[in-house]
Amino acid sequence: MPKVGTEANAMRVAIIGSGPAGFYTVSHFLKQKGLAVELDIYDRLPSPFGLVRAGVAPDHQKDKSVIRAYGKSAENPNFLGMLNTDPILCSKILESIIIR
Repeated sequence: MPKVGTEANAMRVAIIGSGPAGFYTVSHFLKQKGLAVELDIYDRLPSPFGLVRAGVAPDHQKDKSVIRAYGKSAENPNFLGMLNTDPILCSKILESIIIR
């Protein structure tokens, strides 16, 4: 079997949460030279960027500018929203999605 992280056997990573920490993790993986990786981001919200997108008050638009910074990272990973965050149910859902 080819080494994990090569083009023949890409590393598969599940990232739980699509807020700033989730996208920091995405950008970290994408910066690794020579690492083939498939990224899946899961969140309980229906759209990425977490509360930065939905929870920032209209008079704090500067805080929302982080969305532009993470926009480039958002082009590569798969995103699945509306995921139940119950730990037991979440792990079973992820198992059914990830283990093929």
